[in-house]
Amino acid sequence: MKIRKGTVVVAILLAFTVSVSALAQRRNQQQQQQQQQRGGQADAQAQQLGPQPTSKEELDAFVALQSEQNAAAKLAKGDEFVAKFPTSDFISYAHTFRMMSLTQMGKHKESAAAAEQALNSTIKLGEKMIAKADADSKLTDKDKDNARKKDKNVVFLDKNSPQFQQFMSQMDQRIMAFYQSMIQSYQQVNDAAKMMEVADKALAYKPDDLNTLVMLSNVMAERPPTNEDQKKTHLARAEELAKQGITQLPVFISSPEGAQLNNEQKADLASNLHYTLGLIYLHQKKFSDSEKEFGVALQAKANDPITYYRLGLAYAQDLKNDQAMDALAKSVFLKGVSEPNARDILKQLYVQKNKSEQGLEDYIKNAGQKIGQ
Repeated sequence: MKIRKGTVVVAILLAFTVSVSALAQRRNQQQQQQQQQRGGQADAQAQQLGPQPTSKEELDAFVALQSEQNAAAKLAKGDEFVAKFPTSDFISYAHTFRMMSLTQMGKHKESAAAAEQALNSTIKLGEKMIAKADADSKLTDKDKDNARKKDKNVVFLDKNSPQFQQFMSQMDQRIMAFYQSMIQSYQQVNDAAKMMEVADKALAYKPDDLNTLVMLSNVMAERPPTNEDQKKTHLARAEELAKQGITQLPVFISSPEGAQLNNEQKADLASNLHYTLGLIYLHQKKFSDSEKEFGVALQAKANDPITYYRLGLAYAQDLKNDQAMDALAKSVFLKGVSEPNARDILKQLYVQKNKSEQGLEDYIKNAGQKIGQ
């Protein structure tokens, strides 16, 4: 597989968990200050939305968990937090830290289970906040005044407020990041069936999610079934997903999330999608279409040895031996996991044409110098 997105997903989840921890600490400090200042009311609108600790002990335990750097110790503190505060608003974040620690420790199957727990508890937190917002919308001004007299730190949720909508949008991003993490974990343990099962769930939650479209179409393209009837149906769906991803790509690039990517990351997305579609066409023996898509992938990312290798296979099966040799030579020049296979096929084609291996290394070197031109 060509997908390499693990660090991006972790960065998204880590950013959210760290910001939530800072938010919780600020809220706790604000509440302590307000309790010391007799009189006055808390400005609920000025407070940011987020999970709320029910005690200083709970907040301190979460901050200690967030601050721990050692993966094994962090996992232990995460397990302890989940056991001690099972109804905490911070449960999903605790599971997130457990997931990250397990990934660092190479326990990918357990990491997938932790990601699923984080996902489920995130959904529950969202449902809890929506239910409170619905209940708050039915309160009169008098009801709110009475509530403030009992607890001056009370917060009323408004589903139409920018703060509420932003927080729920971030929760959606976290949910999709958990799906992505599970997909990557199952990729690590070579469980393609579970990868596709999770990806299907992710697309049911958000049908236009580009990351899922990229990953699922690529998994399906790289691992088609051997049964011809199943393979035909399998590849048809993979083609549909890849094309949907290509259509969605410019929309994603122009979105706030896409704006955070650098040019290399954007090029990777384009390259991966067109590479995947090219591989699907190669399996379907649509060689001309396959060659075209691999070419587009290389325009986005000119130094990918695997794409050159697959392009060489397409040319070879299309009986375009000179083009096949050029692509395979570039794959060999760039090295990587495809080098042995690319070299073997290149040698066969070169000897077939030249009746000897003499000059092969110079041919590879000259082809490599043309990369990107």
